[in-house]
This record gives sequence, C-alpha cells and structure tokens, in this order.
Amino acid sequence: MPNSDVVEALVTAINYDRFEDIQALHAPGVVFHSFRSPMLRDSVAVRDFHHELLERYADCTYTEVEAVEDGGAVAVRATIEAKGYDWRAFQQRVLDVSRVEDDLIVDRRLYGMMRDIELDKPALAAMDAANAFRGGSARSTRRLVRGLYEKLIASERDEASESLDEKVTLIDSVYGIVSGVDAVLDLLEATPRPAFGYPRLTAVVAGEKDAAVEIAIDPARPRIADWVRVVEGKVLVIERHWMLREIGINPFVEYARDRHRRQVILPK
Repeated sequence: MPNSDVVEALVTAINYDRFEDIQALHAPGVVFHSFRSPMLRDSVAVRDFHHELLERYADCTYTEVEAVEDGGAVAVRATIEAKGYDWRAFQQRVLDVSRVEDDLIVDRRLYGMMRDIELDKPALAAMDAANAFRGGSARSTRRLVRGLYEKLIASERDEASESLDEKVTLIDSVYGIVSGVDAVLDLLEATPRPAFGYPRLTAVVAGEKDAAVEIAIDPARPRIADWVRVVEGKVLVIERHWMLREIGINPFVEYARDRHRRQVILPK
C-alpha cells in the first residue's frame, strides 16, 4: 500500500485505541523517538507506549490532521485532543514523522508543542491565509524551504529574509509567538543552543504547499521539527515543535496551571 496509507492507518489505530494494530504497523525493530519517552527500539515497546499514554491523555484523538509524503518519508501535523489526569480537556499540537519500508514503519519521531497554546491576531491571520492558499508544487516548496534553512543555519540573515513573507509568523510554544520578518529572525537567533555542536538540517519532507523540516545537533538525537507553510513562493508560517525531553522539559511533570488549587477549608 502507499506509504501515506500506512501512516493514515496508524492515526486511525491511535484514535480508536487499537493497540495490536499499532504494533502490527511498526517493524519489529522500529526506532521510535518521542517527546514523552526515551528512545524505543521495538514494536512491542511502541504499543506499550501508546497504551500507557492514555493514563495522561485519556480519549486521545488526532484531529486537524495534515500530511505530506516525500519518498519513503511521511510527516503528519495534527492536534491531539485529550483529557488530563483530572479529565479536563486539553489540546496539544504534534508533528509525527515516519519512514516507511515494505508497508511497515521503521523509524518514527514524535515532536510536540506545549499544551493549549493561544495564537494572537497576526498569527491567526497568517494561519488562515496559509490554509486558504491553493497551489504550489512539491519541488518548488522543497527548494524554497531547504534554501531557507541552510541560510538560517549559516546565519545568513539578509539572504534568509528574502524567503520570508512580510507577514511571516513563528509559532514556538516554548520561546514565544512572533510575527514579522525581523521579529521572527530575532527570535530564531535568540533561541538557546547547546554549548557544543552545531545545528544540522537532517530531513525535509515537502508537499505542494507545506513541508516538515527536522533539525538536530546530533542526528541520532532529534531536536526540532518545523511545519512550514508556503504561500505564493514565500514562507508565511513556521510551527516549531520540540523533542521536549531533549531541551530539558520533563513531559511527565504536569503543568502547574493544570493542577487544582489546594487550600484549607476552615470551619465557619
């Protein structure tokens, strides 16, 4: 079957809690990186991961699913809708990148944002414009996006700005949401990096108007995945997803704002 159908079947299995199907869609020796777990190296561990995930992601459902396929790689951007430990609903944007061989997923990386992010008006306008755009080609999108990130990694600010729309928006749930060419480039330059090593462009999965871009310091340790939206030959939206464990954010610690406020109830 087409590689995109394999990943579509995985999304369906996740949405309906079909854990045996999840295991069957992964190769026995699959390598799985997730923002919520250590690296896993077999399909049984991946099945157990999705089963245990329901303890904190009850009724886990992939919604607003968008997918691009490029060769053997398939990238899926989705919004997870689930309920937390106290059954309060939340949303979390994720980017799931898979490599498929012989109808089995052999390599998979699941990046995430922080929960329940709120977009401002410029970001919402940019998202609406990007979603409304129809057209483009995978070849031109790949060339534009790869060229942009090569310039960003090389710190060629002026050259990189030529690939950005004047209303470009960067959505980064960890370091901020900004709009405008200068603001986006300033935030990208200000984003902390490890003391040793340099960022590398490890993969570009391009569709007609969207592309998934993976960046890492060590290719064996995935770090960043961006979902890039292109309009009329310019990048309009960059949605940044992180391998949260890799940057020191413990995903097993519940967010402070999610906890009930505890106080002593004194007798009247």
